[in-house]
Amino acid sequence: MSSIVLMPNLPLALPERQIRSRLGYAAETRLEPEQAAFLQEKMRLAFALVKAQGLYRCLDILSNDGESLLLAEQSRIYSRDLAKMLRDSQQVWLAAVTIGPSLGEQSAELFAQGQAAAAAVYDAVGSECADASMDFLQEYAGTQLRRSARSLSKFRFSPGYGDWSLEAQKDFFTWLKPESIGLQLSDKLLLLPEKSVTALAAIRTLD
Repeated sequence: MSSIVLMPNLPLALPERQIRSRLGYAAETRLEPEQAAFLQEKMRLAFALVKAQGLYRCLDILSNDGESLLLAEQSRIYSRDLAKMLRDSQQVWLAAVTIGPSLGEQSAELFAQGQAAAAAVYDAVGSECADASMDFLQEYAGTQLRRSARSLSKFRFSPGYGDWSLEAQKDFFTWLKPESIGLQLSDKLLLLPEKSVTALAAIRTLD
């Protein structure tokens, strides 16, 4: 079991290739100069609004019966998918990231003003930067874990996928106290700000 590691300023580079893909542009797509200039400007303006923050911790797995897992602090995960994924793990990595509210608010304002194309670019930048934030946090944590002869899986799992109920979002607020990076949970169990991610990954002991 470990304490919570808070990273208030995650270093990100603009994930331009992923943003273009999310917007439906293939890698070989050549845009007209006016379109390319529009896309570059909106990506730059949107990226300037990103404030990526994250936190994570590791918890011991006390038992795994194939149907659910009992974690340290007597919290339980109900998921056959996760029980299978973690069958060879003694610990689990739990994390949350957010890029803050500013980009989402600006995207909504642009859409309300009828600037749907600009809003779509902002939305794509937000989604890809949230994923990139989690990628960075996972890679960083993996590096730290290797120093104590442990490995962190590249695969990760979030509430609402497979058979892991979205109700599990509530557990992350117990495990991580993500209010410290501005996260909240809506009545419909959606993370606020919207461009935020929670995830779990497997920790294994290296031979």
